[in-house]
Amino acid sequence: EVPGIEAATRLTGIGMLDFFSEENYIYSGDFVLADEYLHDLLPRPVLEGNKASDILRTPMSCMVSSEIADKMGGNVVGKMIEMKDFPGKKLTIGGVFEKFPENTNYSFDVAVSMPSIGNFIWDGSENWLGNDRYYSVVKLAHGVTPESLAPAVRKMQEKHQNIEELERKNGFIFKYSFESLPKYFPNQAKEMIFILSAIAFIVLFVSAMNYMLLTVSTLVNRAKTSAVYKCYGAEKRDLHGMIFAESTMIFLISLAVAFGLMLLIKPFVEAQVDHSLEATLNAHVIIPILLILGVLILFVSYFPGRIFAQTPVAEAFRSYRKKSSQWKKVLLAVQFTGAALISAMLLVVSMQYEKMKNASHGYDVEYVYYGSVSGMDSHKFRTVLNELEALPEVEKAGFGYDVPINGASGNNLLSPDGEKELFNVADYYYVDDTYFPLLNIPVVSGQAFQKDVSAPNDVMISQKGADLLALNNGWTDGVVGKSVAITEHNRNAASNISGVFSDLIVGSIDSKDFRPSVFFYMPQERFIEIFEKNPAYDFLILIKTRPGNNRNVMQKFNDIFNNAIPRGEAHIYSLAAEQENKYRPQRGFRNALYAGSFVILLVTVMGLLGYLSDEITRYRKNLAIRRINGATTIDVIRIFVSDIAKVAVPCVLMGLAGAWFLAMKWLQNFSVQISLQWWIFILAGVVILLLTSSVAVLNSMHAAMQNPVKSLRYE
Repeated sequence: EVPGIEAATRLTGIGMLDFFSEENYIYSGDFVLADEYLHDLLPRPVLEGNKASDILRTPMSCMVSSEIADKMGGNVVGKMIEMKDFPGKKLTIGGVFEKFPENTNYSFDVAVSMPSIGNFIWDGSENWLGNDRYYSVVKLAHGVTPESLAPAVRKMQEKHQNIEELERKNGFIFKYSFESLPKYFPNQAKEMIFILSAIAFIVLFVSAMNYMLLTVSTLVNRAKTSAVYKCYGAEKRDLHGMIFAESTMIFLISLAVAFGLMLLIKPFVEAQVDHSLEATLNAHVIIPILLILGVLILFVSYFPGRIFAQTPVAEAFRSYRKKSSQWKKVLLAVQFTGAALISAMLLVVSMQYEKMKNASHGYDVEYVYYGSVSGMDSHKFRTVLNELEALPEVEKAGFGYDVPINGASGNNLLSPDGEKELFNVADYYYVDDTYFPLLNIPVVSGQAFQKDVSAPNDVMISQKGADLLALNNGWTDGVVGKSVAITEHNRNAASNISGVFSDLIVGSIDSKDFRPSVFFYMPQERFIEIFEKNPAYDFLILIKTRPGNNRNVMQKFNDIFNNAIPRGEAHIYSLAAEQENKYRPQRGFRNALYAGSFVILLVTVMGLLGYLSDEITRYRKNLAIRRINGATTIDVIRIFVSDIAKVAVPCVLMGLAGAWFLAMKWLQNFSVQISLQWWIFILAGVVILLLTSSVAVLNSMHAAMQNPVKSLRYE
């Protein structure tokens, strides 16, 4: 229908679900609904079974990944599986596709045919408005750009959506846009990629500078070796080759040690990068690493090799010493700058992580647990609730469609006449009267849902939603008691606003979901009634325990749930743990900075020690004469400390300025941010300068206290 598009496909997720084989063994997999064109655009090798397009156009048919097939024992084509969340609805396995690699941006384990959609979720597959849950992929004809498709896409909208009337009524412009698939994931995390790349470059560059500094320092003591080689006919390229071979050998040993360390702490490394180490063993990772190592070897070998090759033969036998140390100070400057930058970034990231983890999300998470009723025997449901409430550790238990940390789908709030969609809301659907007190969600006006007082389908709306309602409708006397209609909920009658609650975080702080949120009321008896009629109706049982050390409480909850689940096992979650887990990427980034800071500080200290050692050796005679003429130990130490300070102070300031720029860019990803106070950067700078001063004082103290006669004896 759109010229320039050769093919298109769409998928929509059902979720990570448990399912049963014909033998009643339980497995887990990520389920999606997909149409018959899936393998035309996102091809995976079909290892067994029928043609993919035939499978995905057949109702109640599915394809499974090779990983799932192997777990099920192989030869799965023709067998039937049943999802725990949808009892009685069995799928026939029509084929097996090769599993997705870990680094794909959209993966799944089971593809269910799109015609099956009505058996599992609301069938909006032909709905042109709303229901924007689909992941769509199109293939463009050669020479066609996404921008050139705009006129044809607009004609498609005019044909199917009555788009002009829709835009006129609602006051917005509705467009489709296309994004290149290879660029999709990098664009989602471009700030993080930029910052991590910058930090990696700094660590590598500082390490290279330090290696060159230490290598050249040792070459001074190898000047006679260079002269001997030249006396026996060695040319400059031969001496260059020696340094290159040494550097290559050191790099290979370092690479082997690094790989061994990664294997030694493999679980920790995999937890930080969120994928297995085996997933990195591909050309897209290995080739860039080898290229970077090759460039580093050439870089760190050329300059030391040149110095080694150009050492004068005659001077080499006269205790040859390079007179200038400016180049060493340049290398030190790079190290000080990098150390200050990463240390300041570490402080910022650590503080932001702690702020996100501990920030108020608008509800309590401590002592709150929840589990799904999926797979539960509907006739034992009341028993489960009674047993939970009978536990001495339990304060209260109740029902809810979901918890705020999991995010929410959306619906639109309508104008009073129902003609205009005012704004989108994060819809948490139905909860009972225990939900708000259980999560301790503050109510700022009106009242929370109350048993025997609230009517079914009453609604609670967040403060932001209440403000938008008042603004759009011109209400000046508040919104409590007013009637509103929200798509999907109010086909017959509007809902009464029972109360207004404080804005809460939808999902996590970094999800950038700023929509107002709503909850609808459903009495506990109605939850139970619906579940008994339809065991596929899924919702959560929320449990709040009394404060204190409730040992093994999750095991007790599991036992009670499992007694009512004939097949499979229950999954009980701690809301506090799930909230913390939402910030795992930030924790991983913080840990990466810990590692980077440790490496760069270690490298900086080593470089500083090497520099001071060379300078002390070079000024040995000068220092001895100063001591004989009355210089104190403090005077000698002051010489080296002031020399280092002239390099360190301006470089640390430069590093802190760079850290401020990177921190500002990184913090743009979060709706809740720390304030970049000046003391954060001053603290990082002071730590680096104190470390530098301590190393300089301790290393120069030995030279300052040495007998000057002993020093002059070597001159």
